Amino acid sequence: MNIIDAIFLGILQGLTEFLPVSSSGHLVIAQHFMGISEGNLALNVLLHLGTLIAIFVVYRSSIMQMFFEFFKMIKDLFVEKSLCVYKSKYRKYILLIVAASIPTAIVGLTLEDVFEELFASIEIVAITLIFTGIMLVMGEKIGKKNQMHIEKLTLGKGFIVGLFQSLAITPGISRAGSTIVGGLVNGLKKDEATEFSFLISIPAVLGAVILKSKDIFTLNDVGMSTPTLISSFAASIVFGIFAIRLLVKLVRNGKLHYFSYYCWSMAGLLLVHRFILS
Repeated sequence: MNIIDAIFLGILQGLTEFLPVSSSGHLVIAQHFMGISEGNLALNVLLHLGTLIAIFVVYRSSIMQMFFEFFKMIKDLFVEKSLCVYKSKYRKYILLIVAASIPTAIVGLTLEDVFEELFASIEIVAITLIFTGIMLVMGEKIGKKNQMHIEKLTLGKGFIVGLFQSLAITPGISRAGSTIVGGLVNGLKKDEATEFSFLISIPAVLGAVILKSKDIFTLNDVGMSTPTLISSFAASIVFGIFAIRLLVKLVRNGKLHYFSYYCWSMAGLLLVHRFILS
């Protein structure tokens, strides 16, 4: 893989991981039309690590608060015999993230490879992109006047948001889109649904990075130079930060449906190519 392809994959990962247009679906498209793939699992791990860093950069304040509140919760558990969730919304965030991660972990560990093999085709990606677009429009309409803060979200509803996240196991269904919609459907304010969407992605991405981190050591075996690797990694971070901030602004302004038009247009082009031009 040359440096241009590597940078392109970094940009693709950074943008589509966070914008509600499906990173896995776009990888299928890139593989089909450009002959570009992630090359090896090691590069895949590093690109996901780059997008994880992007989340930490944008939401560093909330993440630090959760870090400190976690240890305070443990202290209260021994001293007051309770987690004392009422003391901080970040304690509730921690519990909700755990609840949302359960279905994601179960589905991801048991079905991910199966779904990627069964649905990694242009036709299926086109259909799932159409579904993603419909989901974004419906979610935005449902959550238009939401006023609920994260503190009021029950653990059961957090689990349901996790079920929405597990939909993204299918190429073409956006993880960011499905979890934002999940938050909106369950009553969260737009800003808090968006933040929760990104925060619950941390365990999923971190888990994938840890499980596959051993593959990083195979990079030299496939002839990837250090500048190529660093360039792709840096691109995923920079464009990931950009994508997060753009999505936050658009959701806040009631423009989540803009991405529906993109998903439907892309699906239309894929179907035209598949059934008319090919």
